Amino acid sequence: MPFRIIVVLLGSIGGAITAAVSPYLGLLMLLFLNFGRPQDDRPNVEPLHIPMTITVAVLVGVLFRLGRSMPAFLAAVKKLRIILLFYGLLVASAALHWTELSANRVTDFTTLMCLCVLTLMLVVTEKQLRGYINMMLVSGFYVIVRVLRNPSKIVEHIAGEAYERAAIAKGGTVFGNSNYLALFMVLTIFLSITMMSFYRKLWQRILLMSLVGGAGYVFFQANSRGASIALAAGTLVLWLMSKKKLKAAIALVALLSIAAVLAPDSYWSRLSTVANYQEDASANDRLYLWNIALGLIPAHPIFGIGPDNFPLYAPNTPHNAYLQVGCEIGLPALMVYVAILLTGLYAAARARKLAGPRKSEQSSFLYSASLGVFCCVLAVAVQGFTTGLAHREVVYVFVTMAICICSLAEKGHESANESDFKNRGSQSGVVVESSEAITI
Repeated sequence: MPFRIIVVLLGSIGGAITAAVSPYLGLLMLLFLNFGRPQDDRPNVEPLHIPMTITVAVLVGVLFRLGRSMPAFLAAVKKLRIILLFYGLLVASAALHWTELSANRVTDFTTLMCLCVLTLMLVVTEKQLRGYINMMLVSGFYVIVRVLRNPSKIVEHIAGEAYERAAIAKGGTVFGNSNYLALFMVLTIFLSITMMSFYRKLWQRILLMSLVGGAGYVFFQANSRGASIALAAGTLVLWLMSKKKLKAAIALVALLSIAAVLAPDSYWSRLSTVANYQEDASANDRLYLWNIALGLIPAHPIFGIGPDNFPLYAPNTPHNAYLQVGCEIGLPALMVYVAILLTGLYAAARARKLAGPRKSEQSSFLYSASLGVFCCVLAVAVQGFTTGLAHREVVYVFVTMAICICSLAEKGHESANESDFKNRGSQSGVVVESSEAITI
């Protein structure tokens, strides 16, 4: 066995032991592996299934604490019932249309469901949520470094013009494809910008601005029109939901001005081809694939043709998340999928309302994080119209993050109300024994 594989295998064993001892640290490792997949950097290492190994290790660590974990597990399942319903429909569809493609999707999605449930079980404080979001930013930084250190290009021809688009060499990660790469950079930008309203130290803001700059550079190199629309939609919402709109507008205009100057001409040129889609092979291919998907839906309306089985009927994937779910898993699953996205948006918006621009550190962080995650879920929903991302980690992890932020905001809101009630009671001569028993 090659030495480098032995090193990675030993590293995975060490990571598994760490995850079993500290499930929260294991969760952070699992998050990084799902969004960065560093084991794919080396040939012949991917079959080691390191994400699955860490998942099992975290589960073992949780089982060791079963008495304390069971209430948290049941609460997590309840909060994620809409996502778990989608998972059940996916498994049912795969069982009815079993292929190697659908089997692989069920395996990957099972690992993803474990990640989502464990997130709500183990991220129960503001500090833990901060570490979770920071790990997501670290994952974005890792992907940026990979693109810069080992650049790869794909060439696309539109109306006689050739356009180079950045990708990650040899595929490599979950986000190696140009469209997914661009989307991940958009999410990294939104999280970084919104976190700057919480992290106020100079060095922290320099790091976050550097991350925004790096993500912006990779975004322009990836040259994705769908991600550009997602970025525009999220940016508009970012401004609309800001309390200090003038200040936010000035900051956004400054960032966009810098981006407009630094963006390569090929980005603007490719973006302008939207008006001439008849000469765009990529756009015509999408229309062709969408037409096939629309034909498959009425033929298989309940459970679809099976997850990831669309390439058995067409030369490529559907390139549309909503049609992907409709034709592969069925119309009931499509309604559930839309409900999942709406749940994420509602949870993030509610968390921001409950946290409010208060002075406490916890509420301030939740207030900032909720805006960032709201923009991220919105970007995912928008890009879903041009990219087949319905089965990908980016959808369910960010919706789970929104639910997690909302749960912490609700707890903080209840604690603040209880504290205010007790203070008012003491000032008026009322003695409060507890939130349930009050004696005057």
